[in-house]
Amino acid sequence: MRSDGAVESGASRLLARVAVPVVLIALVAVELRAGTASLPRWLVGMSERLDAEPATALRVLVAVQGALALAAILIGRWARGISLVAVILLAFAAISEVSALLGRGEEAWRFVPPAVVLAVSGLLLPSLLRRSAAATVPGGSTAWRLLALAGSATLAVAIAARVPVATPVAPATPKPPSEIVELRPEEWIGRPLSESGLPARIPQLTPATIEGRSVVVLHNPRCGLCHELFAEWFSTPQPFRVIALEIPPEPSALLLESEYPDEVACADCQRFTLPTGPMWLVQPPVVILVEDGTVRCVASAVDQVEACLAAWSTPRDSG
Repeated sequence: MRSDGAVESGASRLLARVAVPVVLIALVAVELRAGTASLPRWLVGMSERLDAEPATALRVLVAVQGALALAAILIGRWARGISLVAVILLAFAAISEVSALLGRGEEAWRFVPPAVVLAVSGLLLPSLLRRSAAATVPGGSTAWRLLALAGSATLAVAIAARVPVATPVAPATPKPPSEIVELRPEEWIGRPLSESGLPARIPQLTPATIEGRSVVVLHNPRCGLCHELFAEWFSTPQPFRVIALEIPPEPSALLLESEYPDEVACADCQRFTLPTGPMWLVQPPVVILVEDGTVRCVASAVDQVEACLAAWSTPRDSG
């Protein structure tokens, strides 16, 4: 029958050469699957201080764990010592992570992974620390063991360097507007359209409005009232020029799918769009009547359009 020492020695070797490497390999698999999101907070802080990329820090962590797992499997004589070092490092890393999470006041669920690692380390550590009285079978010369250790480290580094690392994509930060432009069409009545600043943004407006009668409609394709306005007043040819001037969305706007067409229905319209980049502060739709380059009437509400257009229902007298 085998002695208690022999049984203890067999259990210790099983822990050192099987259980600990399995734990290390499982951690590597989880870390590679989760990508840089799995980096412990203390390692994130260290990589920031060293100005290292998160992916590089994760590859180093994976390489160290992989090298220890391979070495514990291949080097029987040193398996216990290597596994003992690995378990101590895991316990230290788990404690550091818990400390970092406490310092940041993180949510409770974030403590689960380091707590699990710490619990597993606590189960493995006593058995690895307990020395067996049974003799250990020599596992080859020191030179061969050192060679196996170097080979394990080289292989782990090579694998870690080539395995793809998932990097969570941070949500795009909305680009702030380059400027904020407030349009006050009611203040333009009786003044040249050029003083509104619109022709400076869209030079084509000057030749389009300098002579005759023109209606400039500020609109947005996502505006339901804008579509109703064009359908009611400008869906058929008019005796005056109609200019559909689109207001682009602000740069930080989150555009959802719209139920309206991309363009308003307008017969014989000239279509222009204000430059993108600025935030245009104006509530569409706005109808601006321009005669010989001068603003004659402004309708900032749909029910005001009829009053503005009443005098323009027929062409001007030629005389």
